[in-house]
Amino acid sequence: MYKTRCREIERIGAAVGDIRVDTAKVRSAGDDMKALSSDTQRRLSHVLDSSQEVYYDAMFWKSGNAVMSCRTAWEDHMVELAKKMGELGQRLQDSADGYDAADQEAVSRLKAGLQDLGRH
Repeated sequence: MYKTRCREIERIGAAVGDIRVDTAKVRSAGDDMKALSSDTQRRLSHVLDSSQEVYYDAMFWKSGNAVMSCRTAWEDHMVELAKKMGELGQRLQDSADGYDAADQEAVSRLKAGLQDLGRH
């Protein structure tokens, strides 16, 4: 059982070892998502301005309040989605930073280990 498990770990390790992460591209994708999020939020603030006219035309009808209620709910939902897109962009950037930090830590430890071996 132990040998089977070791082979399985080696198999998985070999597959995982082939993964390459281009942190510059991940960071760039995060930048793009954050910019798109900001632009989308800005545009959403005026996208339903014409519904205001419908509200004024139907102010004394039940439909006037329904239009404004729907407008507010839809706009809030879309703004929240745009904000989440920005948060995901930030997470991509944080992930890229994490990969870079882990790589730097690995290099530092490897150099320290090689120095220790060279001294003995």
